[in-house]
Amino acid sequence: MPAGNHSRKLQMSEKKIKEKVLVYDIECRTADGKPDPSKDELRVFGCYSYATEKYYLLTEVKDVKRIVSYHNYLVGFNNFLYDNMVLKRYLENDLRVSFHKRYSTFQAFFKSKNNIDLRDVFESRAKIIMIGKALLDDILLRFDLDSISRAIGITRKGEEKVKDFDYSLFHKPVWAAEEKKKVRDYTLRDIVITKRMYERLEDYFGSFKDFVSRKDIETKAYLTCSPSVFAYKAICNQLGLEEEYDDVREEGTYGGGYVAYPAGERFDDSQGDIYLLDFKSLYPHVMLQCNLFSPSSRGWNGNGVFETTGTYNHRQLGPIEKFLLSTYRKREQYKQSKNPREYALKIVMNSIYGLSSSKRFKHLYRPNTAPDCTALGRQWIQLARKRFREAGYTNIFSDTDSVCVLDKHRDKQRLLNVKDKVIKEIKANVPFPSDTFDMDIDDEIRNIWFFRGRQKKDEEDKYMDEEDYINKRKGLLKKNYVYLTRQGEAKIKNLGVRKKSASMLARHIFWKILIPKIKEERKVKFSRSFFHGLINQLLEKNLGLAAIRYNVSAFETYKTQSQLQAQIAKRYGPGIHFLIPNRQYGVGKRKLYCTVAEFKREKLSLHDIDLENVWKELSYFIEEERPSLNFISP
Repeated sequence: MPAGNHSRKLQMSEKKIKEKVLVYDIECRTADGKPDPSKDELRVFGCYSYATEKYYLLTEVKDVKRIVSYHNYLVGFNNFLYDNMVLKRYLENDLRVSFHKRYSTFQAFFKSKNNIDLRDVFESRAKIIMIGKALLDDILLRFDLDSISRAIGITRKGEEKVKDFDYSLFHKPVWAAEEKKKVRDYTLRDIVITKRMYERLEDYFGSFKDFVSRKDIETKAYLTCSPSVFAYKAICNQLGLEEEYDDVREEGTYGGGYVAYPAGERFDDSQGDIYLLDFKSLYPHVMLQCNLFSPSSRGWNGNGVFETTGTYNHRQLGPIEKFLLSTYRKREQYKQSKNPREYALKIVMNSIYGLSSSKRFKHLYRPNTAPDCTALGRQWIQLARKRFREAGYTNIFSDTDSVCVLDKHRDKQRLLNVKDKVIKEIKANVPFPSDTFDMDIDDEIRNIWFFRGRQKKDEEDKYMDEEDYINKRKGLLKKNYVYLTRQGEAKIKNLGVRKKSASMLARHIFWKILIPKIKEERKVKFSRSFFHGLINQLLEKNLGLAAIRYNVSAFETYKTQSQLQAQIAKRYGPGIHFLIPNRQYGVGKRKLYCTVAEFKREKLSLHDIDLENVWKELSYFIEEERPSLNFISP
């Protein structure tokens, strides 16, 4: 490493965290331009210390060791798999190594330190981080520093990654003054972004600290553990239970939520008022009102109205059920006052059903709790559908905790009266009815569309109600729909085009072009010629849209090494890759896949792109072509 020790304090009005937290990143000399932690040579250790409120650029191992030793928390980005593995060769006694199963490689951690890899945190919590009205998991295609920083809005204009940096500088044994400045600026840019990322997470999940133990606060487990583990920690802490886990990870099989077949292909407000009603926190209310964490040899098992596998104490509400009720009330209070603690309690409430089905979570697992919870949920939804049907409403669809109805009477109060009777009937037949249990109108709908397709074998068909037997013949998919609210907002459920595995082109067309057209024209079907012209136009401007996202593990982890994912991993390594399906070059058998760079290098044309997936993903929105009638004169 070149001699010298450089530090710089950036004058920025950012949140100060008064702890011994060190945010760090390293720069290395690579042999062939590809990172390899087992070979790369450490050149710079860049960091920011919250203890001293200073930025540092260190080039001596002894200085790195000194500053690391001083801090309690070490925060980086992808540092477990790369930075720490490089540092292990320089600070051998200070780090321990473990095996990363998914990537079939090793990762390293500093001993006696709280290690945080922000990439790991974002990957494990992408499904609970909201960006506006969308989940981070829905909008993020890559888990790299730049993609995440843009998605969460912490990258300022002009702070994009340096694209013209001369990496040959890391091969020089000594740097001139101007070269030192370039290295400093390049390294500190990533430190600044990583620091902001860490602060954003601390701010976002700061309220989680109020519900876990002091130990979990000190180790920052509230920030780093998975959502389900956080919920278990919070529940154990609140109930005064020792946090215990069983090694057994197996979970029982049982029926899921009730999902109805759609009543028709499309409905709109010219036919009547359309309402989407949903039970408020259905599963938590099933659990607490039916005392499902308190099994008993004698007690409640449906009251002759509902059916359960287990029998539950009907005389005294259990401690977990009391916790659920008090947590729900507290969450409602926080929600009204816009207290950020509301979100932490939402995670707890939404997780407890899943925890009850897993033997791993020792204090919450009960063999009948989760199966009876979903069974009762299905029965309550079907009861609501039956009462709405008897009152003259059309059940358009239902999904787990919701009922969508067409009100031809156009009488909202009448609808709410029927809803109140449903709630009253359920409460009359459970041992511990709660005043918090109700149904709300979630949306008032202008248009709703369903789509035809082959329904995958559905075990839940055994739970169909009388309307399902009629509606199933219509050939419409469950859980696949688009609707417009009266406020003009578009809401989408499933549809293959939403998946990350869908082509970039189909996703772009859906979100950037079709959704605005659907809102404006109030229709979802468009001509094939419209899509033909659109596809050609978009690909001519941006070839990268032809790519499909593949997230693969290490090659060694695949049992069948001829499968596409294994071939991708063997050629490009584990991780996320964007590859263009084509007929000429790349990995694969019948259909080949290559990177954009390879596509250009091999001088392939747009005609070589295989668009089979694109047309399949857009098929929901393509008008059926009617055959022309050719009349022959007599």
